[in-house]
Amino acid sequence: MLFVIKAFISLLIIVNPLDALAGFFTLAAERPVEERRVIARTAALAMTVILLIAVWIGELVLLLFGISLGAFQVGGGLVVLLMAIAMLYARSSALTQTTAETDEAAGRDSIAIVPLAIPIMAGPGAISVAVHHASHVSGLGGRMVLSAVVLLVGYFIWMILRKGESIHEFLGITGINILRRVAGLILAAVGVQIIANGLVDLFPGLMGSGSAGHLD
Repeated sequence: MLFVIKAFISLLIIVNPLDALAGFFTLAAERPVEERRVIARTAALAMTVILLIAVWIGELVLLLFGISLGAFQVGGGLVVLLMAIAMLYARSSALTQTTAETDEAAGRDSIAIVPLAIPIMAGPGAISVAVHHASHVSGLGGRMVLSAVVLLVGYFIWMILRKGESIHEFLGITGINILRRVAGLILAAVGVQIIANGLVDLFPGLMGSGSAGHLD
């Protein structure tokens, strides 16, 4: 149960619904209500599918490219940490989307999959966290539980995007920035722990037995 809670919180934070909401408003504000609902549903579904793929075949992809899990955890942890630092400053990370990409996306007819689902929500950080959690579950049952967590995150994102206007009005800019900073602090700790786990896997004798707890 503790693993489920940790996985849900870390995935929900790294998907960053606040940035997703900001991107949704920026790109879809002028579109009809019904079209916005379709965009919200499609973006949440696409994000969920991408993370499910990471859960089920992410480690296989690493194996095909000859990348060790420890190396991937260190690299992915650094990405997560950089995103967390951007959140602590209450701004969006360029790792999710640059200004040029936002301007280009504004002219697209369909924005649900690109850029909302990827890279804004299911970007490098979210994929790294999904693969990291998948590496710490055992057997088919463990992956099924993690998949259920991903589905729950996808549902939350869908509801947030659907109710985005009400949430934005209720929280205001100050409230959103406070939540973003708190989430950034938690995400920073997640990133550091992923890096620590990766370093222990790469260099088993670096910290000694039992000195670094794994983010299960």
